[in-house]
Amino acid sequence: MAYLDPGNLEADLQSGAYSRYEILYVTFWSTALGGLYQVLAARLGSCTGRHLAELCRAEYPRFVTYAVWVMMELVIIGCDIQERWIRSPSSLSTDTGTTRVVACSKPSSLIGIMCACFFVDFTVSKPSGTEIAKGIAIPRIDDQNVMQAVGMLGAIIMPHNVYLHSALVQSRSRRGAGTGPVKEANFYFGLEAVLALFVSFLINMFVISVFASNFYSEQCDQLAADPSSDVYGAGIQTACIPAAAALVSGNDIYSASTGLVCSIENGVVAVACTRCYTIKHIGGYCQQVGLKEAGAAVSSSLGQYAKAIWAVGLVASGQASTMTGTYAGQFVMEGFLDLRIAAWKRVAITRTMALGPALVVALLTEYDGFHSDIVSEMINVMQSVQLPFALVPLLTFTTNKRLMGQHNRWINLALIVGTLALFGVNYTLVFRTLQQGFDLSSNAWAAVAVVATFYGALVLYLMAFPLLH
Repeated sequence: MAYLDPGNLEADLQSGAYSRYEILYVTFWSTALGGLYQVLAARLGSCTGRHLAELCRAEYPRFVTYAVWVMMELVIIGCDIQERWIRSPSSLSTDTGTTRVVACSKPSSLIGIMCACFFVDFTVSKPSGTEIAKGIAIPRIDDQNVMQAVGMLGAIIMPHNVYLHSALVQSRSRRGAGTGPVKEANFYFGLEAVLALFVSFLINMFVISVFASNFYSEQCDQLAADPSSDVYGAGIQTACIPAAAALVSGNDIYSASTGLVCSIENGVVAVACTRCYTIKHIGGYCQQVGLKEAGAAVSSSLGQYAKAIWAVGLVASGQASTMTGTYAGQFVMEGFLDLRIAAWKRVAITRTMALGPALVVALLTEYDGFHSDIVSEMINVMQSVQLPFALVPLLTFTTNKRLMGQHNRWINLALIVGTLALFGVNYTLVFRTLQQGFDLSSNAWAAVAVVATFYGALVLYLMAFPLLH
């Protein structure tokens, strides 16, 4: 369910609306790679009887344990912040998500609701199957879509989800002890992860396709690459939003021909503001789109019924995210800190730490859709940067024969090579994102360098840990 949270859906809709199917291959391969990490996390929990956070505390020096814990708490806080975006009249709030988690005994129903809702919108949109296939099979990326690729990667391969899955498998019973039952359990855990990730990819593809077929415009896409436009170098991308939805969103409207901000007087856009056209030849205005604006945009293009279906799917996504965030926060905190307190106190502490910053950000961006969507995009980028603090410990422990015994396998070594390549691509894209989307001063770059030095030292230590010990 962590693969279908609001941040993930925002990355999906922006990917489709801003770049059509250009980075659909990122979604596909990120999901496939994420599935392999999920399988490893399940094997780790099944074979060792401990989850990843507990093993970090047991194996790493204390200062490293606390540093990794802080990194994971930042990820969980970011996920909780993204849940706050569902606050529009077209959907329900997830403020009381922790309470509803207790009452929800059928998590699979949330997945079913999302799949059904987004599939209906997918069929109504009638996207091009050929273009979808090209998007999956042909890797390509323009400079203006780099941030979308980074955000998509961070939204799909989520660090805290690895910690969560290694803990959840321990709640499953297996038939007897010994090598045989463990292998059998590992097989079914792996099968379950693969099937779940396949369904999540379909849902993500549905959302991308809906927004690609209804809101993508080549005119708007090229504005980010035009040095004379107001969006150039500002980290802003736009899609072709129907006029009615564009006017009520409150976001800036850009001329499709010049990329300059259009003036609006008494609810009427200036005549000089050139309209854009989607691939279905439907007119609109170039404007940013996010979760706050998606409902109105879907309603203008596909009708009120499609909007209602979108809202139901979005609420289900928020509840799924609340559930995974609650459990992940609990396992991360009790594992890293070895808390020995009552369960309700532990849950209260973890949720307070996560929801406090989320409430502050939600209140600050309550009436500012532009900034809330920017924050959500940056959270996805942050999650991609935090990947080493989940994947490096995971690969370290699953290749450790002392911990895994005869369940240690060669595929882990192959994944290490793939993970190093993933980190290289990820950091390159993040650096390009900072260069393109933020006009940083020399002092700001100096601060980034200091943080990057600490970050790099910690990552290198984690990677060198098997050799040092």
